[in-house]
Amino acid sequence: MEKARNNPKIGGKAAKRSTFVLNRGLQFKYAVLLALIGGVLASLFSIHIFYFLNENIQVFIPNFMEDPEISDLIFREHRKIIVYLVSLTLLLMSILFFFGVIITHRMVGPVMVVRRKMDELSEGNFAIRVRLRKGDEFNDLAESFNLMAEKLEKKFRT
Repeated sequence: MEKARNNPKIGGKAAKRSTFVLNRGLQFKYAVLLALIGGVLASLFSIHIFYFLNENIQVFIPNFMEDPEISDLIFREHRKIIVYLVSLTLLLMSILFFFGVIITHRMVGPVMVVRRKMDELSEGNFAIRVRLRKGDEFNDLAESFNLMAEKLEKKFRT
């Protein structure tokens, strides 16, 4: 399995990271933050819609408070709307949390690869090079690392 992580291609196919949670603290912190921001925005939107419906109900049904049957029906519908809006908000927060983990995985994964290679470099393996997947966000960092490792290898070889 260690070869699969270090080797960019295995059997002609690009190697894939098998774990999405590489740095639990960092990834969960930002995924929760993204979910909370989405939850707050969805809650504000929901409150606005509920307030609009509540304020304009008298336009559609004048004197609804006088008829207990209509009043009861409206309050039951209010509860349904609240449950629906809360459910949508929780669903949105769950989806944003999931995408937060995926987005942070795309950032943390390459950094973890470079960190692992730096550990090998610090142990004296100057022939080590970083190969990230095509489209990784930190290819510039990998190129800088490879240039540094190449210069160190030349310096210590002579």
